[in-house]
Amino acid sequence: MSDDSSLRRPYLTLPGVTGMPDVHEILAHMPDEQKHRFESSGEFIRRLAFRITKWREGLPDDEEPAIYALMSNGDAVEVYTIGEDGHSSVVVEGGLNGSPCMFISHQSSFQVVCYTRKIEEEKPRPKIGFYVGGEEIEA
Repeated sequence: MSDDSSLRRPYLTLPGVTGMPDVHEILAHMPDEQKHRFESSGEFIRRLAFRITKWREGLPDDEEPAIYALMSNGDAVEVYTIGEDGHSSVVVEGGLNGSPCMFISHQSSFQVVCYTRKIEEEKPRPKIGFYVGGEEIEA
């Protein structure tokens, strides 16, 4: 017999992952009309920025969130900025194998992995930029 909490445990664990954002708190701050609104890429990006911001607040001072966009061939693009590209696509500016790149995807096939990493003192990284409707959100 297993208890109900076993269903909530992650299937895998990643080194450096410390605490996950409280989804209930995130949903509590969303107005009802936003919860039930059609899901555009802008709404997806806004929610992702909010989640990363809330997650960052709970991290130790020596850790920061990192986001990678997963490509269909298995490569992962480190996200520096993410923005809406029309109603249903996202555009990512980032790094792939040490080179700058741009990655555009329809939101229905866009996947990201978020994790934490130790902040490197010699080269601090800027916050991740999110762009929605002409507005910049740093998280």
